[in-house]
Amino acid sequence: MKPVLIICLNVLCLVASYNPQATANTPIVQFQPPKCITLPTGTLVLLETAERTASDRATIGKQVLFRVRANVVADGQVVIRTGALALGRVKSIRKNTYNFPESLTLEVTAVQTIDGRLVALHGNEQTFTGLFPGESMAVEPGQTMTATLMNNETITLP
Repeated sequence: MKPVLIICLNVLCLVASYNPQATANTPIVQFQPPKCITLPTGTLVLLETAERTASDRATIGKQVLFRVRANVVADGQVVIRTGALALGRVKSIRKNTYNFPESLTLEVTAVQTIDGRLVALHGNEQTFTGLFPGESMAVEPGQTMTATLMNNETITLP
């Protein structure tokens, strides 16, 4: 008898606590798709070298790290943050001679966007040349470079 009485009391409590107006006034949260912004081809990205690259240890094709120097903004939203990583490579090496100092040509190939993807860049090649003939040289961190987006890219904002 006690279990039946407990069940009846529980059912009565549930019926008494049901308020149809409370559920009617509750706002319905609708799903909103993530906001996307399209970056056009040719968008300028300012970069700097993030590591030291010595000519005596470099090989053609060696990967070089870069950092973004300034936010890239589209439609009032930051899509590539300052400090984001970018990848590049050693494009060519001209060895030193008696008359000419050594030089390295670097190229930026990709940058990380705010949604974490790497997007392709058309990097302007930049050649760094040593000071004295017959000596090797190094590209120090902080050397500036520019690149542009190779394709239209759709960026998903967080």
